[in-house]
Amino acid sequence: MSLKEISIRSSARVLVSAERLLRPSAASARGSVLILEYLLPLGCCVHLTPVYEAIKRDRPDTTLTVVTRGLGLSLLRHHPFIDHLIETPDVFASPLNAARTLRAALKSRSVYPSLILTGASDQRTSIAALAMFTSSAIRGGFTIYPDLYQRPLTYDRNRSLIDNNLQLASLAGASSAHLEPRVFFSEADLETARELAGQANPEGKPQVVFVTQNSGGQLTGWHTDRFVQVIRHAHDKLGCSVVYVGTDKDNPAIEEIRRAAGGIGTSLVGRTSVTELAALLALSDAVVSLDTGTMHIGRAVQLPMVILGPSWQRPTEWLPLGHPWVRILRGPDIDRKEIPAGYRLDEIEASAVIAALEDLLSAYPPSEVSRAERVAASLSAVDHRRTAS
Repeated sequence: MSLKEISIRSSARVLVSAERLLRPSAASARGSVLILEYLLPLGCCVHLTPVYEAIKRDRPDTTLTVVTRGLGLSLLRHHPFIDHLIETPDVFASPLNAARTLRAALKSRSVYPSLILTGASDQRTSIAALAMFTSSAIRGGFTIYPDLYQRPLTYDRNRSLIDNNLQLASLAGASSAHLEPRVFFSEADLETARELAGQANPEGKPQVVFVTQNSGGQLTGWHTDRFVQVIRHAHDKLGCSVVYVGTDKDNPAIEEIRRAAGGIGTSLVGRTSVTELAALLALSDAVVSLDTGTMHIGRAVQLPMVILGPSWQRPTEWLPLGHPWVRILRGPDIDRKEIPAGYRLDEIEASAVIAALEDLLSAYPPSEVSRAERVAASLSAVDHRRTAS
């Protein structure tokens, strides 16, 4: 341990000791739970959602509040297992400013948390400081400095991110048994998705969504010519309508693939919010996706998926293993340091993806019944933005 780390840990212990004298913690961790979520890659947000459901299923009388911003607000806007969704300024810019806003928001809602939790993706000193500045509640969960928390958790690298996060539920007196992530959308989201699907697929063919771009921070891209082979096969041989989704910044790369495929497919890039995207995926029949944020949304609405996974990353942490409606393709495990220049999931051939897509559509034939079931499971009448106004 470095001298800096020793100094920080010593300071943390002094702060906690002073806090115990000046502001005793709540006696119980049950009653009102506050979850802080500020690390906002889409996958991180999605993989924390099982915690909300686990707590509310086992302890329905618990008041569950989630504090977040940006993408977190959009993703959780219609989540029925959350009682209060609160936005604060950027905690990384100023924990004190975020704490002032949060305390005021809690007071206006008459919410007095007895337990404040942080998930495995939110192990930041600023977030721990926000918890400390906000309330005398018991602090629990994952943190870089366990001395700041009364109930710290340790990340288990042999478990998935979801199952690590579900340890938070046990701190709230609920079961930590595995639950799948869920993303909810509104009737308005569904109507928008139906309009877009109708524009892209007016003949009502089986609809396959292609996610060809990643967030840019991971070595998970695939070769254009291989995507083209799969797209042509899905369209020409399987009779599917092809749809491309992504963010605005993905548009040039997606258009390059679409042109290389002879103009096959319709781009809906940048035309959906995150909850509208969830509705669009629920209305589709399959997705071929890189290991990226949209894949996690597909998982959350249980859309049959072919996933191109990286060999350099442990599949246990992020990928939906063991689900019959998912086909995961990846090569033998390799060390990230050994990845050659220009690497683009070289070990995954187009023929393997085509075979997996054919098998998936055979096992889970496209049907209006399946789409309706996915929609029903994710449709929500809750709107936290409306109730907060």
